[in-house]
Amino acid sequence: MDNFKIDAVPSLSLAFLGDAVYAVHIREHLIRNKPYLKPDALHREANKLVSARAQADALHFLRRTGVLSEEEWDIARKARNKSSATRAKNASIKEYRNASGLEALIGHLALAENEQRITELMAHIIKNGSERQ
Repeated sequence: MDNFKIDAVPSLSLAFLGDAVYAVHIREHLIRNKPYLKPDALHREANKLVSARAQADALHFLRRTGVLSEEEWDIARKARNKSSATRAKNASIKEYRNASGLEALIGHLALAENEQRITELMAHIIKNGSERQ
């Protein structure tokens, strides 16, 4: 692992990891704030924040409000411009690519072991998503 270089990891692989990390943060938030919900209701609530459309909106929110550094935006921007053979069921290609950009950023931060920054970004995303519902 000494030779591991985050910058050598393909964007779509970062997004693969970021998707899982993102989902865990959302699920943990829901359970901490709505422990009374049954699993099917938790799943529906999580999907509102984990969908490609919600993630694309979150990326735009973070960029628009100046929360992202230029380096973070560059990671997300590069990833959203990569093509993928798959597409979300209920999202446009543009939304899916923007969501992949956010997931790649989260994946990059996870591999960099920057949990504090992930937590900060997720707090902004959750707050914004909760206000929009």
